[in-house]
Amino acid sequence: MFEDLLELYKAKAAATERNLKEQQSMIALVLAVDNLSEMISSKQRDVELLGRLIDQVDRLSKEVSDMKSQLKARQGRLPVQASATASREGRALDNHAWSLIGLMKERPGKYATSELVDMLGLNKTTVISVMKRAAELDVRHIKLTHGKRKKLTLSYTPDEEQSSSADSGSEISEQDRMKLELMAMT
Repeated sequence: MFEDLLELYKAKAAATERNLKEQQSMIALVLAVDNLSEMISSKQRDVELLGRLIDQVDRLSKEVSDMKSQLKARQGRLPVQASATASREGRALDNHAWSLIGLMKERPGKYATSELVDMLGLNKTTVISVMKRAAELDVRHIKLTHGKRKKLTLSYTPDEEQSSSADSGSEISEQDRMKLELMAMT
């Protein structure tokens, strides 16, 4: 009888030990899943942070590119010295302006800055400089206008439409006013 009780006790102790090990294993599994979840959320935060950093670097790179083109455009406009690079930049601006005038002769109409950015494949700052230069080169046909929220538009009016226009004197003064406003903006 004592041996039966001992066997029963051993069986109970083994079952209790198995239950204890199972419970410890479950606790370890829950802790491992919790740690994994924390690691994944940490990695997710890191990925989001990297995404934001990449966006900031991209934005800063665009700003640097715009600043470089503004600096080049300003150096091209300054009559400090007649160096070879300044004359090349001035010629490039004139070439872009003449190609823009040619495009607008083929398809007369009104073009916003964003449309011209797509057409010419240049950045916005350079396109604004090209728009100003085109308006200076072809005063009779090209008109630069300033719309709402500083939106610039460039329009080409063929000779036929200009002859029918009776209000050309006020348009020239409007264009001169626009040039002054643009110079003040830059």
